[in-house]
Amino acid sequence: MKKKAFSASCIVAGSTIGAGMLGLPMAVGNLGFTMSCVLLVFMWALALYSGLLLIEVDMQVGPGLNFNKMVKKVLGRPGQVIAVASLGFLLYALLVAYITGMGSILANIPQIAASGISNSVCSITFALIMAFIVFCGTKTILRFNNTFFIIMVLAMSFAFTSLSSTVNFDNLLAVAPNYDYLLGSLPILFAAYGYHFCIPSSCKIVDGDRKTLYWAMIIGTIVPLVCYALWLFLALGSIPMTKIDQMAGNVDSLIAAIAQGSVFIKAVLSLFASFALVTSFFGVSLSLYDLASETFSLGESQLHRVIATIVVFAPPVIASYLSPDSFIKALAHAGVGFAILCLCLPCAMSWKLRNERSKTNAEAPYEVAGGKLSIAFASACGVFLIVAAYI
Repeated sequence: MKKKAFSASCIVAGSTIGAGMLGLPMAVGNLGFTMSCVLLVFMWALALYSGLLLIEVDMQVGPGLNFNKMVKKVLGRPGQVIAVASLGFLLYALLVAYITGMGSILANIPQIAASGISNSVCSITFALIMAFIVFCGTKTILRFNNTFFIIMVLAMSFAFTSLSSTVNFDNLLAVAPNYDYLLGSLPILFAAYGYHFCIPSSCKIVDGDRKTLYWAMIIGTIVPLVCYALWLFLALGSIPMTKIDQMAGNVDSLIAAIAQGSVFIKAVLSLFASFALVTSFFGVSLSLYDLASETFSLGESQLHRVIATIVVFAPPVIASYLSPDSFIKALAHAGVGFAILCLCLPCAMSWKLRNERSKTNAEAPYEVAGGKLSIAFASACGVFLIVAAYI
């Protein structure tokens, strides 16, 4: 069970740490370091609470039940349509962000850059490799994901240690919060904690053991919170905000600026960024693969696996080819999908199930603390995040 708990924690943390982390300095830097950290903690608490609500619902309607069937069972056909549309929109937006982000990193490797290969070609090549791994199945994904997650943490630890001496506290203190950027940054901040879509898959990994899944989620979300705060500290402390504003969401430009001319540190940061994107990519693509298979009633035959893989990868590959610089925009759109999927729907399902239990005096397998007042507050936050993304 410990091995399964570790795998579930890696899926949660790996799905969380990715494009969201890499884009944070460019998305929230204008709010200043202190305000950004306050919002990071708030969004972490909100995301953890809504994740626990999903566990509550999952444990009652059927441990490991896919999100699609879970919503249909609780909210009926209308809820299912909203859930599938939101989940598909969210996962595709994330895949576009990951593919374009990885394409930018690969295209700036000296050997590749010298050959003149474009970002779009690098993005497509990366997507094809990932499609083959996903096609091979969940066991293959988990083997790669666990290994890559460990490498990512080691590279991140080394990079953070190496860069700690380069931080200029004047840069951190020089940026006064510019609240004009507040509303636009909120959906991206919440999207940085996007692990909810892998809860059903994680539940299967731990064989429906609630306690194991509960701690896997807590550990799996605290790790990203700490990493995000350290990443902001290093990025905002190493680079003036005026320079970050000029990067236009380019991941490799951010890495190059933080490395400050050191080829070795740039290589380590690129390694960390690459594995952060890949581990997050695994969690997203696995969830989208499961959703596609269930929605289109696809089995485990070779033909059905090919069809599911095409459904998962074709749309984001096309989108990333047409818009190779859509990293931050894709994250903002993903934030809207997260707000609907990870706040509004879990709150609605939990509220309905609690009302049904109160009428029959039935006892729940698991119920999140806080009562209906907490559910109402989380729902209001979800609606606010959706509105904030398009104001």
